Amino acid sequence: MPHLRSWTSPPTRREITLLLFSLTVFVLSYNLEASLGIVGVHPQKLTSSYLSSIGLGTKDPGFDPDGRRPKEWRDELESIIAGEWEWREGEVSGVARGSSAASGSGRNAVIYNFGGSRKVARSAQKEDRGVSLNTGVTVKDQFIKWGKDVPETSVVAHTPGYTVLDNVIAVNGTLFVVANDWTKLPKLGDIASSSLDATKPPRVQDWHILTTQDAAEMFGPYAAKIHGTSWLALGNAESQDPYTLFSLFRTHASLSSTAAPASFTSSSGLHIIAPSPDTASSPHPSSVPAPLRIIFPHVPTFSSPNIPPGPGEDPKSHPPPRDRAYTGIHPFIPKAVFATLGVWYTEDWQDLADMHVPFLLDRVVIADRGAAERGRAHWAPAPSARTDELKRRAAGQEGEPAWAAPFVGLSAPEAWWAPVRAALLRYLHLADGAGAGTYGASESKGASLWGLSKKQAPRPVVAYVSMQDEPVGAGARLSSEDHERLVTGLKALEKQGVLGEVHVVRGNGSVPAPEWEARMSAIARATIVMGPYGLQLADSVYMRSPLEDSAAASGSGKKPAQGASQSEASAPAPLLMEFFPPGTFVRDQQFAMHALGIDYMAWWNERKFAGTSLPDVVSPSVTPGQDPRVPLDVDAVLRTVREEASKRTVA
Repeated sequence: MPHLRSWTSPPTRREITLLLFSLTVFVLSYNLEASLGIVGVHPQKLTSSYLSSIGLGTKDPGFDPDGRRPKEWRDELESIIAGEWEWREGEVSGVARGSSAASGSGRNAVIYNFGGSRKVARSAQKEDRGVSLNTGVTVKDQFIKWGKDVPETSVVAHTPGYTVLDNVIAVNGTLFVVANDWTKLPKLGDIASSSLDATKPPRVQDWHILTTQDAAEMFGPYAAKIHGTSWLALGNAESQDPYTLFSLFRTHASLSSTAAPASFTSSSGLHIIAPSPDTASSPHPSSVPAPLRIIFPHVPTFSSPNIPPGPGEDPKSHPPPRDRAYTGIHPFIPKAVFATLGVWYTEDWQDLADMHVPFLLDRVVIADRGAAERGRAHWAPAPSARTDELKRRAAGQEGEPAWAAPFVGLSAPEAWWAPVRAALLRYLHLADGAGAGTYGASESKGASLWGLSKKQAPRPVVAYVSMQDEPVGAGARLSSEDHERLVTGLKALEKQGVLGEVHVVRGNGSVPAPEWEARMSAIARATIVMGPYGLQLADSVYMRSPLEDSAAASGSGKKPAQGASQSEASAPAPLLMEFFPPGTFVRDQQFAMHALGIDYMAWWNERKFAGTSLPDVVSPSVTPGQDPRVPLDVDAVLRTVREEASKRTVA
């Protein structure tokens, strides 16, 4: 009788053999391709089609380099989601073959550092951290080990409230300036303000100065790095308006100026004057890296609260739509003009703080109107041809808005705003010369006896920014009677041939995409823009600036040919007409037009003010729940439009 074995008995040779055989089969079949490759099977024999033919299953081909599935695996759903487009290695989808967006052609020309078959130098890849197929920031680049050598903060440009700093550290929501010699830094109160009260200097929780030794002890040897240029717009939503972007770009443009930065008062009270830079080594505007993000630390993503599902409601149901917080920037502007610009809100800034890790910001362009307001007396004009008038009067004492500080205290090239307007024109599919008027539909009437068309002078385009259809609280507006008379009168001038086109556009610009594009196209092409006072006229900065023409002419060194028409030599400047109630005047729109060389005219009913004969600044008194009604002598305005149209119709 055989001996009975218990379950704790050692395995027999037969059991061990079966176990080893099973493990071998499992290992070989689990990685069949590698196993067959070891024994010399050709890789082509391992394709999914071949394996399917011999009944060994299929292989997932993965994704194409463009992120989509191979054509054989695509279905209708993927075509709906991803679309049908062609992509080649080293190129950007949506840009025509043979064209280069880096050279300024194509709708995607605002994307930096790419194009066709053009190769980018290795040095440029390190310096420009913009959007590109050839460059970019790797995971390794985002991690830095500084040990005890914490990078010191350097001041690139400064005027109270508007500062460009390199190497700023953010930890737990606090921004740190690191420097061993504090006397070479501006006062923190001239850089930023308290996050709780913009009229006061920053608290320790907001901004702080450390030495490199203290920073190394506090932060440790490691940090994360946020590459590229970041725009930092301090202040809450109530302090933001369309000129936030305008002033930030002006500050950013000072990086390409050949003039010396403005002097400033350091934290010790020492007045520091920067030496004159070497003109030959000054950066060219095209070499200044584009901003990669604009940060609103004190502006939440939404202004309306998140309403959770109530009792008995489906928790998976879609929540009601929420209102976006106001930043002063229309949602389409970053997409149309600043394709590389990401927008960060309070929640994004809080994410960095919650990580409890030091983040080194490569370069920061800071805008703080509270600091600019407190430092008005130190808006020292920087050397520039455009600031001669500002030098003749006390800076910051003529009613300029707080965002005007970089225009007074920092120099920039004359055509500093040209890249922004050019990008918008490309997005709107308008010619670069848009804004000179229109030839109108009656051009064919000028045919000569021999059937040859006779070139007609372009006629002015008028854009009237109306607030009549805006909700209560949106801003000042004309009375219904004056509005109707003004529209009727402008249309009559168009029929008479005095005006080429008349556009009546909505006031606040918060409109659907097609209407927004039509609105911006009308303003960008306009010769005359008019409307009741308020920020709804801020988009007038996208009219043609004569400074662009003069900068282009001086840059090329060419003079108009003898016999050239006035339009070819120099087109008249556009004009903004702003309607005020008598006794009220603010300089926001006037200062912006002055900075761009665009003509400006203010109205008090039948009285008009232009040039240096402007009224004193008197802030409007607004009653909550009511919009001011602006009285206007429509006949006087129409007469002036006729006169100005004749001046701006070039032969």
